[in-house]
Amino acid sequence: MNSQSFNVAKCGIVFVFAMAGLLPLRSEASDRTSDIARIEASGRRFDEVQRAAVPDYLDGHPDRALARFDKAIDKADWRSYFTAGNLLFSLHPDASYRWHTQAYELSKGDDLVRLELALHYTRREECPKALEAWTALERSDLVTGYMPMLAGYCYLKLGDDKRAFAMFDSVKGRLHGRFEDVLEQLWGERPALRAHADRLLAFRTSGSLADLDGGLENAIRFGIGQDRGKALAALAQAAAPSSPQAPAVFGQLACLRPAFEAEASASEASGDPDASVKAEWKQRMETCGLALGRYPLPDDAALARLLVVTAINLDIASAQELLAAHAASLAGRAQSDAGDIGALRLLAAMQARVSDPGLKETDELGWTRYGDVRFAASRLAGRLVGNPAPTAEDLAQLDRARRQFPQDQAILGLWLRYSSPDKEAARAAWRELALMEFHSPRVERDPIHMERTAVGLYFALRGYREAAGL
Repeated sequence: MNSQSFNVAKCGIVFVFAMAGLLPLRSEASDRTSDIARIEASGRRFDEVQRAAVPDYLDGHPDRALARFDKAIDKADWRSYFTAGNLLFSLHPDASYRWHTQAYELSKGDDLVRLELALHYTRREECPKALEAWTALERSDLVTGYMPMLAGYCYLKLGDDKRAFAMFDSVKGRLHGRFEDVLEQLWGERPALRAHADRLLAFRTSGSLADLDGGLENAIRFGIGQDRGKALAALAQAAAPSSPQAPAVFGQLACLRPAFEAEASASEASGDPDASVKAEWKQRMETCGLALGRYPLPDDAALARLLVVTAINLDIASAQELLAAHAASLAGRAQSDAGDIGALRLLAAMQARVSDPGLKETDELGWTRYGDVRFAASRLAGRLVGNPAPTAEDLAQLDRARRQFPQDQAILGLWLRYSSPDKEAARAAWRELALMEFHSPRVERDPIHMERTAVGLYFALRGYREAAGL
């Protein structure tokens, strides 16, 4: 299994920190130590279930995977429910919540389970319940590490700014990326493994190209490796052309399938893609007449993106080479009467990767013709970021975008930084931005400490604190 497969440290939020001694224990120290040992043992009993479930997801059967866990739970032991809930916190949020609730009832209110429920309530936007749990946990000295930030979120959402910032200020030391990881688990994208299962199942049911394209786009999230290869092979099998009228992408996936299967079976012991995978991908792209050299990109934008990403990541072709070969055709597709926003998005991604000046025109087209907020935000960032003296036209375009996309956090952040809103408007906007950043944090890597940090969130909280005079 590769990095997209199960990992207790990633799928269960609290359990791993308890094991590491980062959670203070209750006064009944020996009882808690026994609980932790039994939870660890329970986790080991799920190892085989986890291994068996991965093929279920890759084959597009998430319900079958879930049933494996449900069957494996010892219904008389709260620790078994607790462990299963942790493992599926991101993969199956509803089942995880249900199992943690059952663990809480069976354990008669164990604090470790209450902590998981506090996270569930926060994710479900049930802030009164979350704060009740966080308050009880404070009395047990369990609100440590990143947890005050989550309690602070709920206070902020409910309008209690004083308590919110008291919680934010109580965080001790650096969070070392753990907070950012938790935000991703609470409100981020569904893990690639589960998203693949859902997309594959939907495509088999609907036969819709939109569902197939969603599966191809999601496959990129796996990274080169066995799981991605198996996911792509499953999509290709589901799309096997059954008639001459089948969409062209079906036949192209069938032609590429040997590359998918080579990737699925390659050794990952070295941590790098097997050389044979690179060779097979290059051969299949050339045999299928796709992407490399004089060959065009496929008309299906999702498959085109997959091929571009694969060629770059396997060092088959550079981003600059691919851009030079395909920029004109992608732009032509986007500018045609029929339009093709997928082609335009791929063109923009390639241009951004190599800092191509043509990105300016691409962003303008994406904003003006397609009304796409990502192009608008990119164009405004190009105009404003690092510009010590924005022009009147720059600011007018910013105001236009703010009116057109009032719910976009990137544009809101630029508007707050470069416009001059009045005091009340600024206060409301900073608060809105802070709440947005909890849900979709802009995460960057601290160049000094080499840790992931939610820079946009901290920026927004500081701005709100100043605007509100807190």
